[in-house]
Amino acid sequence: MDSQTAIFYHEHVLTKDPGTYKTTPWHHDQSYYPVDGDKVCSIWMPVDPVPMETCVQFVRGSQGWGWFYPRKFATTLNYSLTGADTGSKTFRDVPDIDGDREKYDILTWDVQPGDCIVFHMKTLHGAPANPSLSLRRRVVSTRWVGDDAVLAERPWEVSPPITGGLTFGDKMACDTFPLIWKRD
Repeated sequence: MDSQTAIFYHEHVLTKDPGTYKTTPWHHDQSYYPVDGDKVCSIWMPVDPVPMETCVQFVRGSQGWGWFYPRKFATTLNYSLTGADTGSKTFRDVPDIDGDREKYDILTWDVQPGDCIVFHMKTLHGAPANPSLSLRRRVVSTRWVGDDAVLAERPWEVSPPITGGLTFGDKMACDTFPLIWKRD
């Protein structure tokens, strides 16, 4: 993150049981959250062995492509606008990565329990289905923000809808989003 601080923002567990044929649509994380700033990252850590065929995939360099609308995973439709101001941001539809995969440099790996994939929250990523009839794919995913992160308004309902009692423009460190590390 190239930050003097690391603030814990959010976590969740992602599971794809054997025989899950639903893919995770291409998206980037930051649009879902009420967080602005460039010193932000997601950490994807499997608790099961995950072969490359079912591992999360990334579009190299996409963190520099600007802002994309968040998508509902169940339908792949964009979130509904609530009318809030987007400020100076222009949000676009996520490109059809799967429709022209040769156009993109897509990265993925075989990973083992405890391995971590760390990526910028504006990096486009998605995940294939899990057609295995025996392998479960469970992942702990965390979100971290740094020095320049502030609470931001989004023109849709953010997920999770937690603001820690902060107002728009406030730095993120608070009781809800604790400062975990500070450079000496």
